[in-house]
Amino acid sequence: MKSKQKYGAFSLEGSNAYWNHDKTVQVNMQASSSNATIMEGMWNPSQHCIQTQYKTAMTGLCIWGKYDCTFTFKSLNKGNPGAVRSLSNPKDKTDVFKRLSKGQSIDFITLSATPFGSFQTNMIAWQADVVARYQIEKLYYSLPIEEYTQTLNQLENFIPTSCVATIYEILNQHHDQLENKIKEDIQTEVEFIHPLRDKKTETIKDSYVWPYQALAIDLGIEEMEEVRIPYQALKNGYTIPPILLGLLGFPCPYYERRSYKKEDDYIKLIP
Repeated sequence: MKSKQKYGAFSLEGSNAYWNHDKTVQVNMQASSSNATIMEGMWNPSQHCIQTQYKTAMTGLCIWGKYDCTFTFKSLNKGNPGAVRSLSNPKDKTDVFKRLSKGQSIDFITLSATPFGSFQTNMIAWQADVVARYQIEKLYYSLPIEEYTQTLNQLENFIPTSCVATIYEILNQHHDQLENKIKEDIQTEVEFIHPLRDKKTETIKDSYVWPYQALAIDLGIEEMEEVRIPYQALKNGYTIPPILLGLLGFPCPYYERRSYKKEDDYIKLIP
């Protein structure tokens, strides 16, 4: 490994990783025993005694990586390609609605045909390995779908309802496929949680943080970029458990574009 590398919002110097949003978040990363991830390390801001076995853990997975659902806008300048923005990336999503509000038109929408990109596949495999290693008896799992629904409802103000309905149909299919794989591959009791659906929270941001504020959890299992979730709970005044952070690969698979080698690898919608 190079002496200094970037992984999303993290910088790695040797085995030390620090988060660029708050450099006090530092983690000693070591080679992972799982084939699904390169390195992992424990972030333990509440100074718990680190164990070799945990009873209850929390984890999650984004249904779509950054490029699993993208919007390509019509070109504003002759000869220049139209802007491509992601539905999953928060900054991109804000820009999508900014452009739509200004009257820009979407040329087409591209969705991955299956939810099993390297990001999703590696995350589930790593989670399964960690559960087995720490002999976890119960795993709370966030596979958020209601959070996407809020965004899709907003889209109906700008693109045909039939197009939004198709995106939602594919989203549901991908959710169910991932849920089934999680149940098959992770050998413990898995409880899927839905804070928005169950009226535990009202906002998307709060729904992600809620488990670390409301559930009795001994260990968090998060991809490194998701440290922001337990970090926010900590900033809200809650004591959080040790968080095992995984570095899946370089570049971070969440930000990788899928390689569509044939037409049935993707779904193209024309609003």
